Amino acid sequence: MTAWNRVRGIRHLSGGVAAFCVLAAGGCATHPSAPVVTNAPEPKVSSSNLRGLSLQLIQKMEAEQKWYAAISYLDRYLKEWPASDQTDLLRARALAATGEPAQAERYFQRVLHTPLAAQGYQGLGLIAARGGDVTRAIRLFQRATREDPTNAGILNDLGYAALQGKNWDVARNALFRAGELAPQDERVWSNIALYYLLRGDGFRAQQIMGAHHFSWAVSQRIRREANQMTGVPTSAGDHPPAAATAPSGAVMPAFPNPPLTQLFSSGNAGPATEPRSVP
Repeated sequence: MTAWNRVRGIRHLSGGVAAFCVLAAGGCATHPSAPVVTNAPEPKVSSSNLRGLSLQLIQKMEAEQKWYAAISYLDRYLKEWPASDQTDLLRARALAATGEPAQAERYFQRVLHTPLAAQGYQGLGLIAARGGDVTRAIRLFQRATREDPTNAGILNDLGYAALQGKNWDVARNALFRAGELAPQDERVWSNIALYYLLRGDGFRAQQIMGAHHFSWAVSQRIRREANQMTGVPTSAGDHPPAAATAPSGAVMPAFPNPPLTQLFSSGNAGPATEPRSVP
C-alpha cells in the first residue's frame, strides 16, 4: 500500500470515528459539521389498548377496596368511551360497597342478560343478605350458581346464606363444592368450620381450623358467629385482644361477616398452608 493510500485510509477512519463520537458521546468529535439528530418516534397507544388499561386500573382499585376512587375513574372513563356491561358491573360493585344499594341494584339488573349474569345475581344476593332477606339471597345465589357452576366464591356466598337460613342441606352441598373447587380459600373453610359448629360437631370444626392454621382471632370469630346464630351468649373470653379489634370510628365493610363471605374483590382472605379435601 502506498503512503498516499495509507493517509486516505486514516482520514476515512478518523471521519467515521468522529461521526460515531458525535452521535454516541456528543463531545469527542472534531468534525466541523453539526450532526443530524433525529428524535425517536413516540410509541403510539391505540384507543382500544388505552381503554383496556383504564378498565384494568378500575378493577385494581376495586380489588384493593378503593371504592370511591373506582367511582371517580369510572366517571372519567365514561367521558372517553361508552358504558358497557363491564363498566355497569364495576359501578354496581362500587355503589354497593359505598352504601348505595338501591343504585347498585339498578346496575346489577343491567347485566342479568349478559355474559356477566352470574356476577349480577351474586351482587343482588349480597345486597339482599345485607338487608336481612336471607330467603331472597339464597334464591339469587342459587341462580348465580346456575349461571356459573364452578365459581367457588358464589357457592361460598350461597353456603353462608343457607347457614343463616338454617337450610343445612343447601349449605353443606354449596360449601363442600366450594371447598373442593378452592381448597386454599380460607373463607370457604371458615364457613365449613362454621357449618360443623352449627351442627354440633365441634371436634370436626376444630380439626378444620387446625388443619388450615387459622389464627386465634379467626377461630374465635367463627365461634362467636356460631354462638350468635344459635342464640348462645358470647363470653368475655371469646373476644379477641384489643389489637385485633377495629379502631373507634372505623368504616365497617359493606357486607356482613367479611372474613367469611365473598366480598366484591377477587382476592382471598388468606390461603391455607396446604390444600385439604372436604371431610
